[in-house]
Formats: sequence, C-alpha cells, structure tokens
Amino acid sequence: MTNIEYLQDFIGTAIESLKGVQAKGVKNEYSFDINCSDLEDFNFIDIRQAEKFKKIFDRLKEMNGPALYRFEIISDTEGLRVIEALNSYKASTERKATPALKSKIDHSSKILYVGKVKGFFWGRLIQHLGFFKVKATQGLQLFYWAKGLPLHLRVNVLEFDSNMAELMSVLEYSLAQKLNPLIGKHK
Repeated sequence: MTNIEYLQDFIGTAIESLKGVQAKGVKNEYSFDINCSDLEDFNFIDIRQAEKFKKIFDRLKEMNGPALYRFEIISDTEGLRVIEALNSYKASTERKATPALKSKIDHSSKILYVGKVKGFFWGRLIQHLGFFKVKATQGLQLFYWAKGLPLHLRVNVLEFDSNMAELMSVLEYSLAQKLNPLIGKHK
C-alpha cells in the first residue's frame, strides 16, 4: 500500500467514524464530582475499593473505549490560586510529572484540564488523582497540590466506540482550543 493509498483509507475510515458519532452521539457519558480537600493518601490502598470512590470506579470500569474528558472547576476557587499551587508543587524536588503550562494562561477559565485516553479512563483517573506508582507518568497529581485548596471539580467523560481511538488527539485539541483549560498545552 502506498502512502497515498494509506491516507485515503485512513481518511475514509475517519469520516465514517465521525459520521457515526454525528448520527448516534457518543457511546457513553458520565460526570462525577471530586472535592480535592477530601483526597486521602491512596498510594498504598486501592482507591477503586475506597468508600468515597467505589461507586465512581465501578461505573468507570464499564467504560473501556477511547474517551475524551475534562476537569471543570465548580467551586469559587480562582484560577490564579490553582496555578500558584501547581507551580509550588512543580518547584518541589520530590514530585511526579505534571502537564505543561501555557505561557499565557487565562486565569478566568473554569476548565482545569482537557484530556483523552484510548481506553480505560479509570486508569487515567488514578494518574490524575496522583496515585500511580510511576513518577514519570504525567497526570494532574491532584493529591499532592490541590488537597489544600477549596477546589471542587466536576469530571465529564465521553466514551466513544473503539473505531474512534486514533481520532482522540484531534478531538482533544479541538475541545481544548474551545474551552481554554488552565493546565496543559495542546498543540
């Protein structure tokens, strides 16, 4: 197969996948709230079984396809205060990998972060909460810098059919351009 044939095949498949979403919508949608001041240390306890989170993770385990998600600030916590807390954590010597920050941040944005995953969002959520064991795996790491803030988040997850996996980056970029999140560079 030549490069041109490959591109034509990929574009045709992508168009059909997008038309399917346009006609039927997403496979699944789920939203839940997190109060960051309630985060406990789940580094040695399975958060999926914790009383506060079991219902959320049980629901998320039903979603195994590619997903687009966003963390939305639903408290009155100012964006500047959020960025200051994250920057303080980024400056510490014992830290886990966090998303990059844009050079120009709109501190009035109520969207904390926009992301995508090709499957099993529940695993990605563990990383964002800060309880994944590998320090180099990037995530929000909320437990380490947000638990001292009066920060309440709503997590919105859209699950797609498996044929949409390779298009998640395009959708993430488009949503991030529209929502202008405080955290993360989307190129």
